[in-house]
Amino acid sequence: MKGLCPACGRLVEAEEVTDAGHVVLVKRCPEHGESRMLLSADATYWNWSLRYNRPGTAPFKWSSEVKDGCPNDCGICPSHKQHSCVCIIEITESCNLRCPICFADTPSGGHLPLEQVTSMIDAFVSYETNPEILQISGGEPTTHPDIIDIIKYAKGFGIEDVVVSTNGLKLSDEDFMNEFSKEDPVVYLQFDTFDPAISQRIRGHDLVEKKMQAVDACNEHGITVVLVPTLVRGLNDHEIGRIIEYGIHQQRVFGVNFQPLAMTGRVGLPGAESLTIDEVLRKIEEQTSGIHKARDFRPIPCPHPHCTAISYVLVDGDEVVPLTEIVNVDDYIDYAKDRTLVSKSTLLDNTFDSLFSTSAIPGTERTISAFCEACGISVPEFLGKSVKTISVHAFMDVGKYQIERVQKCCIHLIQPDGKMIPFCNYNMFHRHKSGDIFEKPTN
Repeated sequence: MKGLCPACGRLVEAEEVTDAGHVVLVKRCPEHGESRMLLSADATYWNWSLRYNRPGTAPFKWSSEVKDGCPNDCGICPSHKQHSCVCIIEITESCNLRCPICFADTPSGGHLPLEQVTSMIDAFVSYETNPEILQISGGEPTTHPDIIDIIKYAKGFGIEDVVVSTNGLKLSDEDFMNEFSKEDPVVYLQFDTFDPAISQRIRGHDLVEKKMQAVDACNEHGITVVLVPTLVRGLNDHEIGRIIEYGIHQQRVFGVNFQPLAMTGRVGLPGAESLTIDEVLRKIEEQTSGIHKARDFRPIPCPHPHCTAISYVLVDGDEVVPLTEIVNVDDYIDYAKDRTLVSKSTLLDNTFDSLFSTSAIPGTERTISAFCEACGISVPEFLGKSVKTISVHAFMDVGKYQIERVQKCCIHLIQPDGKMIPFCNYNMFHRHKSGDIFEKPTN
């Protein structure tokens, strides 16, 4: 196993060690000695989740070759073990905020020309042949003057879900929303808190009302939304249950994707700490009075199982039923392998129809739409009821970095030269860096 020395960025030998019920990554650098980083507060969960690991699927073609060794050959090269379930394109360095916490750390800059963006989409399609998810990001992508045309172009390839990651400020513009909604995007909405003071600390402004206005606008215009809270230990992790409750009962919110803080990009909160996946799952159970239990969640098979956990719930008015109360998920977890969205047509397949007609809630149609999403971006509305997801995605940073995890990554960012970079590698080695992150690891 390989990790990164937090002092020099060198690739060093590492091992996972159980210590007082926790899992710790122990790294040994010949120059800087031993370093330790908490990977999981619950060794039982960490070890159990490995049962969901399975072989990946190669892309149609590679965008790089093996030369200098992982992670320096990113492109992606044949050392990688998984194709691109999600492709991210950062179409701009411009942003209308300067958040104290930001993956990109790009407060200002230019837009990629439309011709450049379309060539990157062309490259993505050539690697995957039948791509599923394109995520448009930045900077703030809604500031790009050609955002509508970019979505149209991607949709022209039959990409079912074009996702726009946004802070939501532009979504209050009625003229923009009238055009935006016509293209049927999925909105990944930054949504951290209901507390103005906490919003000020995480985003530099009190954005609480603006975020809720953005959700209202998406409800009005029929735009699918996934709420994306960045979690900081001791700051907003007490709001996890409230965010779930809010999202579950919004008409067009179909998922909540919690992302524990990763120490990459800009982290302008002194002493800020992240959380582990198992800690977030425990807080979900505690803060929802057990409606959403930790045992309802499963690792997603596409990436490494230590990267993501997801739960599916069926919402019928005020009734919320976890999928695990309807069917034995473990019997069917591979049905949607290597997919990031299970479409309505898949749900209508005879196998799914048969599965859910014998569910634990007989005499209703609700179970027909219960099993959705294996790699967790958004979910469809079906038969007058809603299948919604709650998920946790733990991106890696220097402290938690493991080559074995990044080689299984299925979220790739495409660069202007057409190379596909696993997202965590991109954030640490290929994005414009500040002093504590490294340009390239040394072997």
